[in-house]
Amino acid sequence: MQYSQQERTELEGIFRTECDENLSSLGGLLLALEKEPASTAPLHETFRLVHSIKGAARMVGFQGIEQISHALETMLARAREGSHPLGQADLNTLFAGVDSIAGLMRTSAGRSLNEPEVVSALAQMGADPQASPPRQGSPPFPAASEDSGEIALRDDAPKAAAVSAKMVRVSAEKIERLMALRGELVRLVGEEGGALQELASLSDRPLEELDRLRFVDGDAGRAIKSALAALRQRRELVGSNVARLIETNVKRLGALDDLRDGLADLRMLPARSILQSMPRIVRDVAMTQGKQAEMAVLGENIAIDKAVLEALKEPLMHLVRNAVAHGIERPERRLARGKPAAGTVTIKLSTGPAAAYIAVSDDGEGIDLETLRRSAVANGHASAAEIASMGDAQLLQIIFRPGFSTTERADVISGRGVGLDVVAERAASLGGSCAVESTPGRGTSFILRVPISLLTSSVLVVRAGRAEACIQQNAMREAVSLEVDQVALIEGRVTATVRQQVMPVVTLASLAGDDARLDFSQGGKMPAIIMHSHERRVLLAVDELVGVVDVIMKPLPHPLGTLRGIAGYAILRDGMPICVLDGEHIVQAAHDRQLPSFLIQAAQTAPRRLLVADDSLTTRTLLGNIMRSAGYDVTTAIDGVDAWSKVQAGKFDCVMTDIEMPNMNGWDLCKRLKRDDRFSRMPVVLITSLSRDDERLRGLTLGADAYIVKGSFNETVLLETVERLVA
Repeated sequence: MQYSQQERTELEGIFRTECDENLSSLGGLLLALEKEPASTAPLHETFRLVHSIKGAARMVGFQGIEQISHALETMLARAREGSHPLGQADLNTLFAGVDSIAGLMRTSAGRSLNEPEVVSALAQMGADPQASPPRQGSPPFPAASEDSGEIALRDDAPKAAAVSAKMVRVSAEKIERLMALRGELVRLVGEEGGALQELASLSDRPLEELDRLRFVDGDAGRAIKSALAALRQRRELVGSNVARLIETNVKRLGALDDLRDGLADLRMLPARSILQSMPRIVRDVAMTQGKQAEMAVLGENIAIDKAVLEALKEPLMHLVRNAVAHGIERPERRLARGKPAAGTVTIKLSTGPAAAYIAVSDDGEGIDLETLRRSAVANGHASAAEIASMGDAQLLQIIFRPGFSTTERADVISGRGVGLDVVAERAASLGGSCAVESTPGRGTSFILRVPISLLTSSVLVVRAGRAEACIQQNAMREAVSLEVDQVALIEGRVTATVRQQVMPVVTLASLAGDDARLDFSQGGKMPAIIMHSHERRVLLAVDELVGVVDVIMKPLPHPLGTLRGIAGYAILRDGMPICVLDGEHIVQAAHDRQLPSFLIQAAQTAPRRLLVADDSLTTRTLLGNIMRSAGYDVTTAIDGVDAWSKVQAGKFDCVMTDIEMPNMNGWDLCKRLKRDDRFSRMPVVLITSLSRDDERLRGLTLGADAYIVKGSFNETVLLETVERLVA
């Protein structure tokens, strides 16, 4: 029979889904065979799945995948017959073959025997690329002619309905379209409900006007009373109809909520759907590292939104790799510590109110906190005073800071910094969070908190002026009433003290770049939200806490998808869109612009001393005036030699220097300062007209802490840069 190109595409989609499922199962089966090569049950099941992939590949014309599957099937058949038991080399070949099929599926390859990937895979398995697998019955369907647009398929091809009468595959795109339609219906019903409420209020207005005239005497009075009675009767009729329509609307909304819940269930998948590849990752990384490691999974049947699972797959794979490569010790080291030679990586899933918790743990050596402290200070991620004020839990959160992870630092702290900022960002993008716990000598755990479903989220709607926005509950710690005597201006930044902790204050207006004004004119108080991220807190001041609602969050459309501070938007019941604030970004941005809370209380009152070096009198005067107006004590130098002499004679908090100067240029001055232990920690700001990328890179390579181009000079940027560096 003939199938159209669209039908052929759908069949290939079914094949890919089925093949992915079989490949995931094969990974676990091969691991079981590696542990117990003589076990017959996993061997038979492995053979069956490989045979199934081969047959399905043949039906849709993936000859390369069919040939690789046939080579694997031959090896497994010999093992089943007992003529060639599986050794480690055979198992490695089977693993490689499964990986080859998975790779071909990812790249939409595997249709031809002549594809380089297919030839390479067959050669690796020692199979003859020209040897065809035995085929029964009719040959696979021929390709359609170019002018027909049709594809010939065998009439005896197995039908999906016959394979599983109770199971129907529904694409995620179709579910998304249904959800979009449901959202539109909710909006329309909400608008209709609003119109009905308005109609009900309008029906009372004529009565109110006429009611004022009910005491008029004479014929006019009688006419008015008659009209009033008639209007009352009509109002009761209209009111009855409106009430009935409102009741119908409420039922419609209830039915739509039921529809939403039903569609949400269709999106839910057991977590094991993304965890089946994890044991294989543990096995492969352990082999390359010369280690022994096992995998344990708890709660794998917990159902989570498919979109959440897909977003978490790569971060979880990264955490699992790190756990083996940088957490689990080598066998001899573990034995010396009284541990089993084989380490264990555990993934544990649990649920809470509207949230799922995924913990990735290892029983390795943990994170050395003292080494972490030294590394954070040495690489400029925190000051010594900041580190000294941190507890262990707060200290561990440093590894999530952007830029903390470099290869050099990762080696020092057992690789824990590598990519962890990306893991935390992925969790935050889902409206969740990432935390870490570690005990030296006993292991480390990373705990991801994510929503079970992305369809609905509980948010707090807040108002400032005429603007409204909403905040996800996971980004909030609590709501407080902020009083005027709690607020202070510390080094030009607005802060507030809540329960003996000083924290930055931001407003909805300041997030939009407007004037951050706190209005205490109404009773000396205003509502505020304590927002938190990785042990850091910020106060968001608002005019009103409107209330908590459940919404369907949506990503911002192009080109707004990267709008900083906004996580997405939602549609309220009245059909109006509302922005969802990005709590992670708000907390980070607020702290990047001021002293941390525990340093603010001990902030110096004496002005900071700056050295400005430039051979231009005009530039020296301009920069000096700007910095003096901001409260700095400024000394100037005419070139690099003069600056070097003054640095040695006095004490400065920061050096601002031009590059092209006589006697000693800015490059050499920066290099000399950074190589001298007395001044290596002192910030250096290069202010120059050199704007090429290679010149910027040279400055930063020499150790400059900031690079500002005179052509795009901005006074605010300069002041903020220096303030951040000297803080």
